[in-house]
Amino acid sequence: MFRLIPFLFRRRPARTPSGRPLRESAAPKLGLALSSGGARGLAHVGVLQVLEENDIEIDAIAGTSMGAYVGALWAAGFSGTELEELAAELHDRRQLWKLADPIVPPMKGLFHGLKAKAHLARSLGDLRFEDLERRLLVVAADIDTKERLVLRSGSLVDAVHASCAMPGVIAPVRLGQHRCVDGGVVEPVPVGALQKYGGVDRILAVSVVPTFSDIESGWANVGDEPVHPPLWRRATRALNRNLNLLAPGNVIDTFRQSIRAAQIRMAHDSIHRADLCLRPEHFFATWHDYSHFRKFIDAGREVATRHLEEIRALTQTHETHPSPQVVGDRVA
Repeated sequence: MFRLIPFLFRRRPARTPSGRPLRESAAPKLGLALSSGGARGLAHVGVLQVLEENDIEIDAIAGTSMGAYVGALWAAGFSGTELEELAAELHDRRQLWKLADPIVPPMKGLFHGLKAKAHLARSLGDLRFEDLERRLLVVAADIDTKERLVLRSGSLVDAVHASCAMPGVIAPVRLGQHRCVDGGVVEPVPVGALQKYGGVDRILAVSVVPTFSDIESGWANVGDEPVHPPLWRRATRALNRNLNLLAPGNVIDTFRQSIRAAQIRMAHDSIHRADLCLRPEHFFATWHDYSHFRKFIDAGREVATRHLEEIRALTQTHETHPSPQVVGDRVA
């Protein structure tokens, strides 16, 4: 169960999205980089909806962790509207825990992740990268060599499973000679993967990774907890800490927050290498809280709609290359 993402999607065949516009031969090829970020990554769905509604053609997609999950489903033929319908199934925590397959004793992680992988297979079946109409790149990390792995051939299910295997929570995933963990460890916003392997001229990035300014503005736990939570939250958090290894302040959370500190710095570098980076609004929610799915999707729609003209400009031929921009809320 990678990042505790509940893969509750029904099986359906891959298809070409209807109404795709024909590209002018001289138009720049546009790549889309979707960041990691747990439940907040559902904002990617809102961005995809706006791109579809405005006939913004994407030639290649790169995704890390939750970005790989959303990107793979979209590349396989799920529309943004269908993704929102499927996301509505994620708010029930009882369904989430049905996918739990604990490791006893928890030597390599808390969960195997095999039940969640099986649910993902119900959506993607045996699709391979080679079957897709758009180029898809999935970022994972080799835990032994510390390398970034850009997966672009073979099984989609295996690749997404590897990209979402959060260290300490999900056991590492074996792909050939590699032991893979969450791609957010090496490239939380996969701009570099698109630059090297995407074959595109322009890059639009979407990042839900917090920035330095987010921390300075009061998000002490790097985007998960406000500095001064209300009394009721402090009381329930104290009880939860004694019962839940994933609770704020416990071992898994401490490990995750340490990784997040490095991710913020890597993401800061990546988003400034994109031609345009959208940053959906942040609000209080834990990384595994899918009950706020509609707020996340709406945040993605809002930032994409507000900057639609800048997005359109990426698809136009320019004599001079536009300067990189980072737009959205609380940008460093």
